[in-house]
Amino acid sequence: MKRKTCATQRAGDPSAIGYFGRAALAFVVAVVGLAFAPVASAHGGHVAVNGVELEQWYGLVPLVLGVGIVVASQYLHRVRPSAVRYRLHGTLLGIAVGIFGAIWIVQLSPYEWLTAQPIVPRAIHAPLMLLAGGVIMLVGVLAGQFRWPRRPRFAGLGVLLGAWVAYPGLSALGIYTETNSVGYLIVLGLVVALGYVLYRDAGGLIRRLLADRGARRFGLAVGTLSVLFFAFSSGMLYLIPDDGVGVSLSKPIVAVLPVADPLVMWPAIEFWYPRVPIGGVISVGTAILVALFGTLIGLNAALFAFQSRGGTSQTGAGIAGVAAPQACCCCGPALSQIAVVVLGPSAGAPIYLLFGDPSSSIGSLFFVASVALLTGLLVRAADRPTDARPERTTAPA
Repeated sequence: MKRKTCATQRAGDPSAIGYFGRAALAFVVAVVGLAFAPVASAHGGHVAVNGVELEQWYGLVPLVLGVGIVVASQYLHRVRPSAVRYRLHGTLLGIAVGIFGAIWIVQLSPYEWLTAQPIVPRAIHAPLMLLAGGVIMLVGVLAGQFRWPRRPRFAGLGVLLGAWVAYPGLSALGIYTETNSVGYLIVLGLVVALGYVLYRDAGGLIRRLLADRGARRFGLAVGTLSVLFFAFSSGMLYLIPDDGVGVSLSKPIVAVLPVADPLVMWPAIEFWYPRVPIGGVISVGTAILVALFGTLIGLNAALFAFQSRGGTSQTGAGIAGVAAPQACCCCGPALSQIAVVVLGPSAGAPIYLLFGDPSSSIGSLFFVASVALLTGLLVRAADRPTDARPERTTAPA
């Protein structure tokens, strides 16, 4: 008779999993606590809280610390084998701390980027997007034809990803509009095609992940944190508002307006509640993106947790599953804000605009790469069951 090791038992134990909830709760409490702090001035690269000046670059401390915790958690068991059961704990804690630092950096963004010029001139964005989108569509068709001839859905997904990049570039031909039904079909078609690919090629794996309590909770926690990161880094949510002209920030604001992102015009709600304080602009299109990213990142994180239960070294899919948020287009503003902190507002602002400007082709390429990476990791793990099944260390009873 054989029994599971302590590390394997603890990975699915409710008391161990409860740590995930406490870590996520601590992150939320930290953000809410920062929100409730009385703010005297903000968005000049610093904020004054109770007379104490908090600089933007202070956010680098938790950001670097969080990354260090995540990396250390993956190798701690090599120094002390019994510490393998803390791998998921440390990973989640590091992600939460790092995201807190990234949100800090973005929230204290200075004004200077508004008047800067991007590195890539806006005049050539449209031709670049049209060319890049065409190349992606061509590569998708060729890969589907020669690499996966029995899975034409892969080629269809590649074509839709390329169309996402190429659609705004149609303005170079004078046929792009923000209300064209083709843009809406691309957005909704991509979501449907992605769901179909996951159902056909990774459905069994996803069902196993959802049936595993530990993997499911870890994926939910990481997916939720990634949604918060996406929302704050992309400007969907904010704790420190910009000073509006002719607008009183002492009163609640709720308004319905159209927003041209992603690709086309979407109905959106703009709100600001000074008592919390929290505000933001959330559209139907951005809600779709948030749900898509949160789901993909959460599933990859659940795969990582599923693979971690045996205490073995992680596969490339597992590590990339946790690191995948760094590839998301929402990270562009956060990473470019680091350039603002390091280089200064004048030198770093053009880099920020390269990622933050809605007309920039870089954001679309980050989005396409993220979807392809996250989806490919799940499909690859489903095709190789030994990568998705946790190894269990056994010992004589």
